[in-house]
Amino acid sequence: MNAYRFSIEWSRVEPEVGRYDEAALGHYRAVLEGCRVRGITPLVTLHHFTNPAWFAALGGWEDAKNLPHFVRYARLMGERYGDLVDRWITVNEPEVLGFYAYDSGSFPPGVKDRSRALVVIANLLEAHGLAAHALKETDRVDADGDGVAALTGAAKHWALLEPRSRWSPLDRFVASAQHRVFNVAVARALAGGPIEFSIPGARAVRRQVGALQGSSDFLGVNYYTQWMVSLLGKEPRSVRRGAPMNDLGWEIYPEGLERALHECAAFGLPMLVTENGIADAVDRWRPDFIRASLEALNRARAAGLDIRGYFHWSLMDNFEWADGHLGRFGLYETDFEHPEGPRVKRPSAAVYAQEVAARG
Repeated sequence: MNAYRFSIEWSRVEPEVGRYDEAALGHYRAVLEGCRVRGITPLVTLHHFTNPAWFAALGGWEDAKNLPHFVRYARLMGERYGDLVDRWITVNEPEVLGFYAYDSGSFPPGVKDRSRALVVIANLLEAHGLAAHALKETDRVDADGDGVAALTGAAKHWALLEPRSRWSPLDRFVASAQHRVFNVAVARALAGGPIEFSIPGARAVRRQVGALQGSSDFLGVNYYTQWMVSLLGKEPRSVRRGAPMNDLGWEIYPEGLERALHECAAFGLPMLVTENGIADAVDRWRPDFIRASLEALNRARAAGLDIRGYFHWSLMDNFEWADGHLGRFGLYETDFEHPEGPRVKRPSAAVYAQEVAARG
């Protein structure tokens, strides 16, 4: 590895409004210095789904009046760590947080209101724009010595959405509509376009945000799988019949990364693959998944797509949100019963190292 993506936890840095924890700030500085001394470029994410309790109590991302709190936090990060960080992700998967927390209700705060979900996604996108400019204003130190400081972007979950039945006009319509809202509308806004969300049965959100102009130096692409979409079926999203599945029930479809990158390229931004991996506790599928994913990446690059880097997700098993510890994505196994113990190397870690070395 010559780069490592991780998050700074906002609630540790700012446990109360306007009060910053110097011990926490020192911890993250030590992590960043540890990366640099080992020749590892950090890619730092400011918000990956979790909120400080005080921010949630104020209404969180539902209330646009709270956005200055996030911007203040981003500004602090640029001031404190600009000498160590040149590449920033402001927010991770705003569409996932919005729909899972405010539509399906599977993430906190467990709301089931699609109109509120669209507002949350719009506010997260606006927050990205504002935070990106705050970083660019405060982080003017070129940590890498390549003439560039404070490259900013957001990580977008890109799901391939296919009609369950290609013969069904309803399935084709719903797959197209979901792609338009979940994928296209979010990426268009990140590329500087307007925020436009419209779903039947929900209040439309239309907003022109000046801060989104020039806010994204790259588009972070998180790719995992494809889903079969149906309007009238028992499951709105399902796995292709007979397809292999990972431990979370997602179709194993690494070759889809190539198509995802082609679709993302339409928005005119350089791309970073910021997440690409598989939940596979016994490491049965991961070695071939890694090889197939990197082949897909190479085909996309050979076709002329501007792809600046790739991050396998993830280095270590992590807490997988509503799925707890069931989704084991790590090249290294984490024993959550003994979290201070060693991380155990899975065979696929050696496969990944070999593939990276072979590809230069």
